[in-house]
Amino acid sequence: MRKLVPLILLLPFVMKAQVGGRTTFQFLNNIASARVAGQGSNAIANPVADLNFALYNPSLLSPEMSGQISSSVVDYVSDIRFADLAYAQHFDSVGTFFLQLQYFDYGEFDRANVIGIRQGTFTGNDMSVNLGYSYQLDSNWSFGATMKVINSVYDTWSSWGIAWDAGITYQIPKHRMAMALVFKNAGFQLNPYAEQRENLPFEIQLGFSNRFEHMPLRWQITLEHLERFDLRYTDPTNFTVNQFTGEIEENFPSVWNNLLRHVVIGAEFAPSESFNIQFGYSFRRRQELNLDTRRTVAGFSVGGGIRISKFYLHYSRNMFHIAGGANQITLRTSLDEFRKKP
Repeated sequence: MRKLVPLILLLPFVMKAQVGGRTTFQFLNNIASARVAGQGSNAIANPVADLNFALYNPSLLSPEMSGQISSSVVDYVSDIRFADLAYAQHFDSVGTFFLQLQYFDYGEFDRANVIGIRQGTFTGNDMSVNLGYSYQLDSNWSFGATMKVINSVYDTWSSWGIAWDAGITYQIPKHRMAMALVFKNAGFQLNPYAEQRENLPFEIQLGFSNRFEHMPLRWQITLEHLERFDLRYTDPTNFTVNQFTGEIEENFPSVWNNLLRHVVIGAEFAPSESFNIQFGYSFRRRQELNLDTRRTVAGFSVGGGIRISKFYLHYSRNMFHIAGGANQITLRTSLDEFRKKP
């Protein structure tokens, strides 16, 4: 049972808030890539030729990524692990494709009856097979889509689903600027766990990024959950007692607090293709996971990457709560690196 609490509370980063817990297949919201996670887990407008960015915005997929192979492993809270494996290939006159496998393992649980007598164990896991495609119209516009086949198995309950991502990216190379609009996880359950079908975690994101002309720093701002304006919720622990009347006064978040909950900021310092450092901050994640009784680093993320021979190694640390965070490692290479050059 020690694994069940963090699984329920932290799987979609937060189950206490109104955003989480409303839909099924919440694992689709988790980011495996260390380079993306280091920038606040939202980097949909970074046009660098790295397959990991295209996994979360298919319109970023470009012919320069052809032959790239990427694999990520995440040490999540408790004993939860998840990983992915992806490969990209470009075909002339057709476009660029990628194939990705995502797998989440929640470990082993104790099975018990209603009076607490143990009756063995059971496991739980999620899996998604994703096929992405992108077509570049010109040097400014690119379009992309991803189809996802989803499967979840928890003990004797299982469910299949299908989902799609769609993205549009507009770049201004002269000014090193990019803008992206992404629709994520639009789909449905093919068969439910029980009798009632549930919605998928559909989301709309809008991102902006720009690289300074005389500094190897790219900043970005991502607006998340645009499909839903109000991200606030009633926190039963957030209240004050009026010292004159003794009445309990609820501290409901302000409108400005709600607007900031849509904002994720990130930055990447990359003086060369062989070295980079990432930083990210999610206001919503901090509001949902921070503690009033002590200072925490909830909502912050940091990461870095380095090239070693023919491989790119990335690491990031995402801070969720004092109960735990996520250590993420990504290894990327390209088949072109191993082909003999004439």
